[in-house]
Amino acid sequence: MDTIREKIAYLRGMLDSTGDITKEEQLKNVFQQLIDILNDLVDDVDDLFFSYDELEEYIEAVDADLADLEDHSCECGSDHDHDFDPELDMVEIECPNCQNVVVFEEDFLYDDGEVEIACPECGETIYYNDSNDFDEFDDDYDEFDEDQD
Repeated sequence: MDTIREKIAYLRGMLDSTGDITKEEQLKNVFQQLIDILNDLVDDVDDLFFSYDELEEYIEAVDADLADLEDHSCECGSDHDHDFDPELDMVEIECPNCQNVVVFEEDFLYDDGEVEIACPECGETIYYNDSNDFDEFDDDYDEFDEDQD
């Protein structure tokens, strides 16, 4: 860009000079300088377009990489549920230790056997169910029924 400024300054000097050249020669020199300046401007604009295209490709690649990272490892605390099934009933429980909201399928509450759900943030157990406790209750209830007969 400095060479263009220098050429424009030289052109001004040519126009201001009243040397011993004819008007035709002076106009020819002025137009030649204008053409040189325009060629330099075209080259600079071409370089800018090339740089712009490279930057655009680079930004698109970075954007795609960022989207992949967000899809695979978003731990920002937002409710990003890419595998969400609207047919499933979900339960939300707030961890008493860190106040993180844990979301899980309601079906886990009714599973046979021991069910323990821990907070993924701090590891605190937020839900525990041992269905064997109910089996013992059923046995006690059956004994109670037999006593009344």
